[in-house]
Amino acid sequence: MTEPRNEESALIRRCRQGDQDAIRQLVERYQRPVYSLVYKAVGNEEDARDLTQEAFVRAIRALDRFDPNRPFRNWIFRIASNLAVDHYRRARMRTISIDVDADDESGLHAPILVDERPTPDRVSDASRLSDRLAALVDRLPPGYRTVIHLRHYEQLAYEEIAEALDIPLGTVKARLHRAHRRLRELWEADRPGPAGEGEDES
Repeated sequence: MTEPRNEESALIRRCRQGDQDAIRQLVERYQRPVYSLVYKAVGNEEDARDLTQEAFVRAIRALDRFDPNRPFRNWIFRIASNLAVDHYRRARMRTISIDVDADDESGLHAPILVDERPTPDRVSDASRLSDRLAALVDRLPPGYRTVIHLRHYEQLAYEEIAEALDIPLGTVKARLHRAHRRLRELWEADRPGPAGEGEDES
C-alpha cells in the first residue's frame, strides 16, 4: 500500500470513529471532483450541490462497509454517479439514442479531447476550442458525459471507471467509443466550412 493510501486509510479510520475534523478533511479532499462529476451528469448547479452533499452523507454513514484497501475516490464516485442517474431518471429528461456498433474495434479516438499546451499566439483560439468542446460534451446523454468526465478530466483508467460506475469493463470501453464518435460527429457538424460548401448536396 502506497503512502497516500496509508494516509487515506488512517483518515477513514478516524472518520469511522466520529472524528469531525477527519470527516471535514475527507469531504474537502473529494468535494470538487465529485461535484464536477455530478454536474456533468445533471447539468444544474443547485441539483449538483444537493446530490454532492447527499453522496457524502451516504458515504460517511456507510464507511463501516467500505474496504480501506480500495480507493475511496472510486467508491464515492460510484455513490455520486448512482445518485445522479436516479435524479436524471426521476426528472424524465430527454435522452438521445445513438446507434453505434459497440463491438467496433477500429480504435476510433477523439483527438479534440487531447489538451495540448498552447503557444502564446494561440491561447485565445485554444480557449474558444475548449469552450466549444465543453458545450458539445454537455449535449451528450448522461452516461456518455459521465465516462468522458471520468476518463479525460479525472484521468481514471478504464478499470477504475468500471469500478466507480459498477459496470463491466467492456461497457466502459463501448460507452467511451460511442461518446468519442458522437463528439466527433457533433464537432464536424458544428464546424463552419468555406462559403458555399455543401450547398449542392441533396
